[in-house]
Amino acid sequence: MQISVASSSHLAIPIIEAVLASEHTLASIITSPDQKAGRGQREKPTELALWGEERGFLVAKPSDTPTLNQHLLVAQPQLIITISYGRMIPVEVLHGPRFGWLNVHFSLLPRWRGAAPVQWAILDGDANTGITIFKLDKGMDTGPIFYQEEVEIGHSDTSNDLLERMSHLAGNRIMDVVATIRKGVKATAQPNSGITLAPKISKEMAKIEWNLGADSILRKFRALEERPGTWSNFRGERIGIHQVTESLLPNSLKEVGEVALVDGSLLIRCDDSTLKITEVTPAGKKRMSGADFARGARLLVGERFE
Repeated sequence: MQISVASSSHLAIPIIEAVLASEHTLASIITSPDQKAGRGQREKPTELALWGEERGFLVAKPSDTPTLNQHLLVAQPQLIITISYGRMIPVEVLHGPRFGWLNVHFSLLPRWRGAAPVQWAILDGDANTGITIFKLDKGMDTGPIFYQEEVEIGHSDTSNDLLERMSHLAGNRIMDVVATIRKGVKATAQPNSGITLAPKISKEMAKIEWNLGADSILRKFRALEERPGTWSNFRGERIGIHQVTESLLPNSLKEVGEVALVDGSLLIRCDDSTLKITEVTPAGKKRMSGADFARGARLLVGERFE
């Protein structure tokens, strides 16, 4: 079978490697067009595009439906697997490949339909998540399911931890699903209950609210620190916040958001506890330790992160 893989992320690599190790043929890699980045605004390919081109694979970067259609006519895939593609598949091409389009989604559908299922699962305090491999239809993650497998969310797991773990799990399972499809096994419709949505996370949503409890703040950090990046305001400027943990150091912090340098650690008071900020990125500066930031800022008694 000729199989194409559509993705804009390195998370697709275990899927591609599974195709390459199988009896099937990798028809192509379909990814997002190059994007302008950096001060010079030079066009930059996706990490997956670079990976595929270095290995001599056919890599397509369709920007619209006509160019996608043109590529499919050239590559002639009989099945297309999508994973973290980040682009809606036009309805008119869904029935082009003989076996349709499969999607690897990082939640136990119908829970967390949408662009950021792992982040929302951590934010909501879910104990478990998982992978769902389903057939794409015209809806948003609404297609019938071929396979699901549960994955535990550890107390220290970040979004990246879970995504890496689940992408490898998907790579280990995907060819079994392809085999069932070739045998004519039908997918199972998603239930109508238990539906939740996981829309894209905005930068504004990643602002840390220090009036919340430690558990809520630490979940936000684990979910959003790597993307789009957790932050707070200090003296009217945005500060990137990295590596937050709960602290047991004795201190005199009383007010929510109040900060101090205590025994070489930058501490901040939240609603029900004290947190330690190990690293920060001040506006216009490089990433630095919380202690160096505190010393450079010459913190005043009673100062707060907003």
